[in-house]
Amino acid sequence: MSQKKGFTLIELLVVIAIIAVLMGILMPALQKVKRQAESIVCKGNLRGFGLATTMYAQENENKFVNAAKAYFRTDQRLPGETIGGSHLHQRWYNSQVDLARHPDFASDFFNYLKEAKALICPTFKALAKNKGARLSSTVAWQGTQDDALYEPWHNYTMNALLGPANVDGVVAKTTQVKDPSTVFVFADEGPYSVTGIVGSGLNDTRLYVLFKSGAEAAIQKYKNKNLVKPGPDGYGQFVDIIGGFHGAPSGDVTSGSGNCSFVDGHVGSVRRDDSFAPPWPK
Repeated sequence: MSQKKGFTLIELLVVIAIIAVLMGILMPALQKVKRQAESIVCKGNLRGFGLATTMYAQENENKFVNAAKAYFRTDQRLPGETIGGSHLHQRWYNSQVDLARHPDFASDFFNYLKEAKALICPTFKALAKNKGARLSSTVAWQGTQDDALYEPWHNYTMNALLGPANVDGVVAKTTQVKDPSTVFVFADEGPYSVTGIVGSGLNDTRLYVLFKSGAEAAIQKYKNKNLVKPGPDGYGQFVDIIGGFHGAPSGDVTSGSGNCSFVDGHVGSVRRDDSFAPPWPK
């Protein structure tokens, strides 16, 4: 009777080595597919924001909502918002005001967001779970109290240059936008501040690339809105910026693109460093 021959140690090591090599080849490809899938989900969410913008405008004399009140019905302190720092800047991670679960805090505009599949991009949510993402130049972190409530639930913020003039809006109505296909209403905003590029990470429901006076000055200086870029070799540091976490290189998770919902209803991607032109509505 012949004995069954098993694998030798060398053969097992060779097999393990081959598997390791194959995993090394496959993992980057799988990660790329995963990131692409997350971006598709994100764009689906933003289509709901585009639909909400259109419906709200149709029922409100073509007006844009005030970006500061796109989500919440009140500026007053809500449950879980601590005394230190700005309470408005704590809302995006405060689980006690997650509007999907606590709609009693929601604004009138939020009622139009029923078609939005989610209020947060899955890629952003993974990044925002890191401690550094919680920090903003305007938020005084309250340690264990904030840790207990920390649950990122939104990251789509509204172009603050759209809406009432008394809150920095440049145009108040959809009909006043020069080219609706190039101006975004809602966009991915990133969780991190980047030295020399943007002063703070996500903090409220408004995306101010530059405040109105600063944006007007930049247009005057560069003559062409497409030439206004962030960084030491460009304009300098922006106030807010489109999130750059889609298609970003592994060594710099902020330097890729963000997804945006435009005034005409379509959804597209914008490079982080091209953040200035798409919010400018004229």
